[in-house]
Amino acid sequence: MWQLISDSDVRITPAERTMLNAIQDSEGICATILGNVVGEFRDTIAAAGTPIGTEGTIPDLVRAHVINRTRWLWLCEFPQLKAFQTPERKALNDAAETALQKISTRDLKVPPGDGSAADQTPSPSFGTKCPPLQFTRRNQDG
Repeated sequence: MWQLISDSDVRITPAERTMLNAIQDSEGICATILGNVVGEFRDTIAAAGTPIGTEGTIPDLVRAHVINRTRWLWLCEFPQLKAFQTPERKALNDAAETALQKISTRDLKVPPGDGSAADQTPSPSFGTKCPPLQFTRRNQDG
């Protein structure tokens, strides 16, 4: 299912929130970064040939990756927040980057956003028979 995501979904700790509030012009940075990350995922999904959903929506399958990547890039935006750039958060961002790579190579199948069937690959049709071929000297039909 494809759903909207907002900057309130990108949760940070109270200590991080306090530090961000003390940094001038830090308001709105998360929304900007989130928009970029959502665009990055949507563009990758579309480039892989999967129909995308309504503007601003992302599939639930990659929701956590979008949040983790946004949080990481947000914390990296401000040198004052270096203490909050933990190895665990870096690993989550690395997993998000890996997911993007898998989407682009179609190793990670993302459900289409247009409500069509999840599997977009054509499947063989069994049960239809070709008419029997008739070979004669005059007619080489087939």
